Amino acid sequence: MGRWKEAHRIHGLLRGVAFPFLVIGLWWWAASHRLGGGILPGPKDTLDAFARLLSSGELQSHVGISLLRIIQGFLLAAALAIPSGILVASFPGFGQLVLPTLEFLRQIPPVAWIPVLIMVLGIGEATKLAVIIYAAFFPIFLNTILGMTQIDHQFWEVARLLQFSRKEVLRELILPGAAPSLIAGLRLGLSNSWRALVAAEMLAAFTGLGYMIMAARSLVRMEEMFIGIVTIGLLGLLFDWGWKAVEKHVLRWRTR
Repeated sequence: MGRWKEAHRIHGLLRGVAFPFLVIGLWWWAASHRLGGGILPGPKDTLDAFARLLSSGELQSHVGISLLRIIQGFLLAAALAIPSGILVASFPGFGQLVLPTLEFLRQIPPVAWIPVLIMVLGIGEATKLAVIIYAAFFPIFLNTILGMTQIDHQFWEVARLLQFSRKEVLRELILPGAAPSLIAGLRLGLSNSWRALVAAEMLAAFTGLGYMIMAARSLVRMEEMFIGIVTIGLLGLLFDWGWKAVEKHVLRWRTR
């Protein structure tokens, strides 16, 4: 049985890597046949450019700046969204007051606010942080409310009978009970904020991966554009895998 599972896992892994190799093969063929007007770089040219960016430290600098922005903005978004979600779920009257406005704002893509933020805040770090917070806020906020509403009413009765303090209710009831939905919201919020940050860096930055792609575009360095795009995708994938590991660890009691 164990041998069959291992073979199945290896087979699934091979299937997963087959398609990327197919894409690389098609990419090499298109570049060698000078498709796309002859400006499409091949895999070797892109690898050479990647080595050049690494040796100069330029790629690491852009990655570090983007990561610092996403960490700061995401933590601020979580610090705003989680208490707000708990407050709205705990006081329905307050929720009726603010939810219509928040639902309206949720329909507006973060990118639409970038020109306004540039006019108000300039192209400094405040604009990028505002875009990240806006993109991450709503998934975290809504999933916090969902997690609160999914806590069984009997648990609230037990907490009331045991005369839990507010801190104890938060620590012993709300956070464990809402954890599955909350972690899902944090994962989605991080994914949304990462994409929004890249868009903000393309329009209102002189550093970061988004700026790197736009700068390469203006200089017609397509290999650097590809490097920036692939780096964004790989980092986003690492973020997602990291949240899956966190979810598996925090919610390990669900599998017992």
